[in-house]
Amino acid sequence: MGSGAPIDVVDFLIRRGFDPNTQDPRVGSSRDNATSTSTLKAATGTNSSSFSTLFMTFVPVAIYAAVCTILFVTLRPRFPRVYAPRSFLSSLQPHERTEKLPPGWIKWVKAFYKMPDTAVLHHSSLDGFLFLRYLKILCIICGVGCVLTWLILLPLHRYGGNGNEQLDMLTFGNISKPQWYYVHAFLGWLYFGFILYMISRECVYFINLRQAYMLSPYYANRLSSRTILFTCVPKPILEERKLRKLFGDSVKNVWIPRETKQLDQLVKERDQTASRLEKAEITLIKTANQAYQKALKNGHPDISTERHSQDSQSKDSQSKELDSSVTSTTYVNSPRQSIPNNETDQITSIPSPSSPRSFLRIDGTPGKYTSYGPNGPPDVNGSVAAQWIPHSWRPVHRPLANFGRRVDTIKWSRNQLKELAPKISKLRREHKKGKTTPIAAAFIEFDSQINAQSAYQTLAHHRANHMVPDVVGIRPHEIVWDALRMHWWERIIRRFLVQGFIATMVIFWSIPAALIGIVSNVKFLTSKVFFLHWIIDLPSELLGLIEGLVPALALSALMACVPYLMRWCARQAGVPTLSKIELFTQNSYFVFEVVQVFLVTTLTSAASAAFTQILENPMVARTLLSQNLPKASNFYISYFILQGLAMSATRIVHVGSLWRHHVMGYTGTPRFLSRRYHRLRVIHWGAVYPVFTNMGVIAISYSLIAPIILGVAFIGLNVVYVSYRYNLLYVYSSEVDTRGLHYPRALTQTLTGVYLAEVCMVGLFGLRSAFGPLILMIGLIIFTALIHVSLNDALNPLLNNLPRTLAVEEELRRSGHAGLENLSDKEDDFDVEDPDFQNPYDSDFDPSQPNDAAAVHHDPNPGTRGIRMTEGTDQLATLTLTGLKTFVRAKYRKSRIPGYISKVDFWSYWITPDPSIEKPNFLLKWLHPEIFADYAIVRESIPEYPDIVYEPGSTKDAYHPPSVRSKPPTLWIPRDVAGVSAQEVRHSGAVIAISDEGAWIDEKNRLTLDIESDRREPWEKVRY
Repeated sequence: MGSGAPIDVVDFLIRRGFDPNTQDPRVGSSRDNATSTSTLKAATGTNSSSFSTLFMTFVPVAIYAAVCTILFVTLRPRFPRVYAPRSFLSSLQPHERTEKLPPGWIKWVKAFYKMPDTAVLHHSSLDGFLFLRYLKILCIICGVGCVLTWLILLPLHRYGGNGNEQLDMLTFGNISKPQWYYVHAFLGWLYFGFILYMISRECVYFINLRQAYMLSPYYANRLSSRTILFTCVPKPILEERKLRKLFGDSVKNVWIPRETKQLDQLVKERDQTASRLEKAEITLIKTANQAYQKALKNGHPDISTERHSQDSQSKDSQSKELDSSVTSTTYVNSPRQSIPNNETDQITSIPSPSSPRSFLRIDGTPGKYTSYGPNGPPDVNGSVAAQWIPHSWRPVHRPLANFGRRVDTIKWSRNQLKELAPKISKLRREHKKGKTTPIAAAFIEFDSQINAQSAYQTLAHHRANHMVPDVVGIRPHEIVWDALRMHWWERIIRRFLVQGFIATMVIFWSIPAALIGIVSNVKFLTSKVFFLHWIIDLPSELLGLIEGLVPALALSALMACVPYLMRWCARQAGVPTLSKIELFTQNSYFVFEVVQVFLVTTLTSAASAAFTQILENPMVARTLLSQNLPKASNFYISYFILQGLAMSATRIVHVGSLWRHHVMGYTGTPRFLSRRYHRLRVIHWGAVYPVFTNMGVIAISYSLIAPIILGVAFIGLNVVYVSYRYNLLYVYSSEVDTRGLHYPRALTQTLTGVYLAEVCMVGLFGLRSAFGPLILMIGLIIFTALIHVSLNDALNPLLNNLPRTLAVEEELRRSGHAGLENLSDKEDDFDVEDPDFQNPYDSDFDPSQPNDAAAVHHDPNPGTRGIRMTEGTDQLATLTLTGLKTFVRAKYRKSRIPGYISKVDFWSYWITPDPSIEKPNFLLKWLHPEIFADYAIVRESIPEYPDIVYEPGSTKDAYHPPSVRSKPPTLWIPRDVAGVSAQEVRHSGAVIAISDEGAWIDEKNRLTLDIESDRREPWEKVRY
């Protein structure tokens, strides 16, 4: 048995589990009841999914979710940095901070419930707001589906008469009479028609919202909104003078990126050297301070005890001076603790008569000698640290450039920075003078958003794939600089190669998915692998947990690796921005989700379940497939429970943030700790949307086959909505901003579920020979395709482009006018007295010219003047038809019919409502978003943020490569009582900016810093 086990397992993998000895004829992931809710085979050997197995899957997930919820409610008020950083961080602007929730364990729930979703739009991002809206749309679709299908289909399935048991009796496969399928067909037209309209109206709403968002002053005045990235620019016109000539006087700035490989290496080396110097300085300060405190404790003869006693008597006066520069202190032993005033005073009592003095560093940047404490740095000859520690205790390392010989890290780093500064400055000057090789791309800033949009929508070059206006609204930190170096032909080749690679991955990703599926076949494995025999002896509850929960967890973990691969593929394909990389990831990851999580599992479960019986008796193929395909839906009940409860609970408890900020919070340099404290968790929408879009696709696809899945999806998606709503309001940051473009893609991708449901119903009707419902469903497929194509044709031009009419209307709005449609003739700019305006004729015919031959016309029959002459039968027919229509219309208006119709007319209010209705009801607003959610109405919901004002010179190098525009980092070391930091700041400050303000080392050698203050460089705070 043991020697043959490997061969049997390999044979199982190759043939997907064909075993003549097993009682279950299915293969692959569906063997031994893998289609059931928890993949646990019933003791009776039937294929029905039991409520008990559903319960065994739900219980551990519910317990885990309850534990996470209790932890969240308990820890939320104690650790605001983890659970509500968006409510207080100083690195956020005031309008970006969300209103704080009331304290306590329960009181905050009511305030959180009343907070509208638009708070995410006002304080966070458009992407976050639209994601919440998408989850609500999925909940509405599932909720309406429950109302329609549960009232009709569940009783129909229950008494279908096919003999299925437990959960399977609520599926399509339990119906034995083909005549009953007309109910599914008509219900499909109703439900899928509702979904089509829901998606169409949401696309209309999105267009209006995005246009209002983009045209608001806060975004329209940004540098990124006025800048366009052109890729594949031909070399002959890759000059600033020629580009200005091409686009006219509206061009404000032009940036042409150039090769910076050597400069990139030097800047990288400079930053690494600066970081090494900072760490060495802190190590030296801590080592010296520890020796100093030890000497002070043992009564060192060189330390005056009288000085410390005087210092302790003047604590109050010194603490007042300290409070003026330090607002808050954290990270003493725990990030939540604040340093006491007495410890702070001891740290800052350093005697010295020096004062701040200005000077120039090696790289030409200005600097100041800093004052330390109330009295300044100590006046000591030689090294202050050497008074307390020997020279051998100083930080050392072995650089490769020095052939591995040991060097003093601080001195070596200073010399390296001194040598790198002039080299970097020289290469930067050459780059800005245009002496390096240009890259086939250009960033062009225009004087207004309107002119930028006009240039973006204009064909810039006469050759295909040349000078493509790739992105408008690009921010500097989102640029993928390596992608700009690619030529147009290289982009095409790379794109095809990447698409082929992704297609191959989609196909062969089933292999690791199949390996995970083996876990669900415990009985087969234990019979073939000798060392796994003990598993079959486990309790049935634990065995059900292994077979039901473990595969779902493993499948989720496997699919979590896909977004990282997709982002790498996007970079290889030449996608130029991070926002477009996320859009690329959304599309490709969605394909993975649909194929691997949905189609592979569904089709293999249904086909393999009946494969052996079909081979034995091919005549029963249609019956077996129509019965087994609905049963495949039972697996997704576990999937929705896992995504809805377990994953949502994991999102709100934030175990990683707790570990990062409150367990490891005091390790690292002050600069690293400060940046980590102020850096919010960034959410990558390209990996988030496809997961829930696929959930919507699965729910819609099984809506008519197994309606119970709609209820599970409704509950799960509502839980997901609540968890994401809290995190988007208080935790997450949308650093990569697509300005809402993920939303319409997710909506159109949701239509995949409609198509799959319709195709699946066609197959099931065909398998059961229900030709009447089959024809109805084919007609529905054609109708869906027509709506889909029309929707894309109508909305695609509006996704990335801003219309000229709204730009003019926004200008009128700012000037105090009501809008373009309400603009009176007196407010027009044109001159009505202009002769060209008064002359209604064109240049080819003008009767006022007596010499014009066309004007000389003699009427042979003056008596017929005023009657139009008709020539030909076509003109006679047109004239007759027009006259007949006029006669009938006049008779109709004089009759009593219009009065009767007006009395019973109830449809005009719903079909063509009056836009001036002050308070339209919910149904009217839902039916007509083009009227009651148009640009003017949505624009009023966009708050007036502070105006974007750029200081002179702050945008000069905005679109240069990072190595050209980045400044040297400002080192941050802690201040110590021994005075080591004062001398190190004075010495290292000659080569790089360094400070010890706002950070301290206390008598216990613990690091304390002013963590609340935003210590980013001014150029890092500029919002492009």
